[in-house]
Amino acid sequence: EHVVDLDTNLIVAAEIYHADQADAHTLEDSVQQAQTNVRECGSEKQLVAVVADKGYHSAAGIAALREQTPYRAYIAEPAAPHGRRWTNKPPEQQDAVYANRRRNRGEHGRKLQRWRSERVERTFAHVCETGGARRTWLWGIEKVRKRYAIAAAAHNLGLLMRKLFKMGT
Repeated sequence: EHVVDLDTNLIVAAEIYHADQADAHTLEDSVQQAQTNVRECGSEKQLVAVVADKGYHSAAGIAALREQTPYRAYIAEPAAPHGRRWTNKPPEQQDAVYANRRRNRGEHGRKLQRWRSERVERTFAHVCETGGARRTWLWGIEKVRKRYAIAAAAHNLGLLMRKLFKMGT
């Protein structure tokens, strides 16, 4: 997974996790890493919203994001089976999920989800498919992380060269 600045399409965090970790459990770490990377680059930008697809949706994760971070969640909901009820979950989780649902259904939430699908997913596909980072022969999470970080950096470098110097592919 990686975090992309929607204004510039620059990748600000490229994280690789073990396959046994669900996306919903890695979201907060990825967002914190993105904010750290932005700060270390000398930028004064502050992340204010987390926009993610339905793979990152979990009641506990949305509640933790709400309680432990200043970010607003715009996380798409998966289709719920008919008749699903809130059982065995604290009311804080229910409140956080309902707030997330309300934000997603608003005009701003729909716009952010559209931007995510157009920019983030396209950037991810470009790095993975065109950049060759979909598969690797490397073994070990650290080696795979380094390889993916290089692919993300190459994407960013190409983007900067096109924007600044009108050259590079």
